[in-house]
Amino acid sequence: MASKDAVPADIAPWLLKYVAEQAQPDQLEAWVNRVTAALFDEVSDIRIIDGLEDRVQDAVREHWLAFLSDLVQPRQHFHLVEEAGRLAGLLAELQIPLETLVRLYRIAQMEVWNYVSDLIGSLTSAEFDRADLLVYFWDRAGVWLDKSVSTSIDLYQEARGRVLAGAAAQRFESVKAVLDGQLTDAREASRALGGYPFSAHHTAFVVSVGDAEQAGALEPLAADLLRAAGSAHPLVVKPGGRQLWLWVATQGLLDLSRLEGLPSGPGEASVGIGTSIPGIGGFVASHREAQGALEVAVPGAAAWLSRYDAVELPVLLGCSPAVDRFVMRQLGPLAREDESMCRIRETLIAFLASGGSAEEASRLLVVHRNTVRYRIAQAEELLNRPIAKISPALSVALDHHALYHRV
Repeated sequence: MASKDAVPADIAPWLLKYVAEQAQPDQLEAWVNRVTAALFDEVSDIRIIDGLEDRVQDAVREHWLAFLSDLVQPRQHFHLVEEAGRLAGLLAELQIPLETLVRLYRIAQMEVWNYVSDLIGSLTSAEFDRADLLVYFWDRAGVWLDKSVSTSIDLYQEARGRVLAGAAAQRFESVKAVLDGQLTDAREASRALGGYPFSAHHTAFVVSVGDAEQAGALEPLAADLLRAAGSAHPLVVKPGGRQLWLWVATQGLLDLSRLEGLPSGPGEASVGIGTSIPGIGGFVASHREAQGALEVAVPGAAAWLSRYDAVELPVLLGCSPAVDRFVMRQLGPLAREDESMCRIRETLIAFLASGGSAEEASRLLVVHRNTVRYRIAQAEELLNRPIAKISPALSVALDHHALYHRV
């Protein structure tokens, strides 16, 4: 029994003669001109890019020669010709959409179909059934083109991945040079970062997850934050590991109030956000603020998203033995970690943040106002002074303890 792919015996002699004729230089160039003319008519942008037109012609030529050589073999053995692989890689490097590559193959496929139809229609030989030749020719051509498309797509995506990885690495190096003070000229920095406008106000975000295995959640979370803030076209940098850095450039201050009440991110996600500061110096300063704010963010809690403008003074103080002694000295017995002391500290913070309003503090804490008054009285007794005389130092100590000494 003949193989499914085997050349039908009645058309084999004609195919051998046909392949020999089509491999001749004149016939080969006629075929290349026919197909490329159709391609360039439909995808005219190819002609604009220097060298791309020649690359397409070379790919068409190699494809046709390889297909003809395989056409008379008992079984079809597809391989993507080298020039076609180089074409896929070049399109990826030039950031030409993948759809353009697929479109080129589909146009070529239609031209092959038109060619085969014309060829079969022109035959007058009665030595074989023209339908057998049509089916055989088109089956082989269809397989060749389909495999060419799928293999070229794989090569394009591999090349595109390398390009993006290279671009991301270059972007990180440029940003690092700005952050380290090695790149201080705003115009030069803008060119290095694809036109990012350093003359604007910059608001930095640092998005973090619990471990590197959760890194896939960084970009979706960043996209959610930007949508909530009403921002677009950020500068995104991947420093590697568990963080994602981004900056939003705006004409004025970015309204961060839109982020209030945003549901916490997945797993151990947390976010630090800097203030909006103009110029290349602001780009650096806002990022440092975001990193500082991130230090006191609490994954999985209401404080998973930390704004620098809300935690500035405690973050500036940082955590050191000297600062810890200051905090303990100011808080005295309020520094104990039993449950009742935690509630009193929490109430004091809410009371002071509410301008001394028990009513407002009760709403913040979701407790009765009499509970607030009772806890304030407890604090006054422990501190041995009225709350009205609480110093700014004690208020700072309360905030610092809440941010850096959570239990």
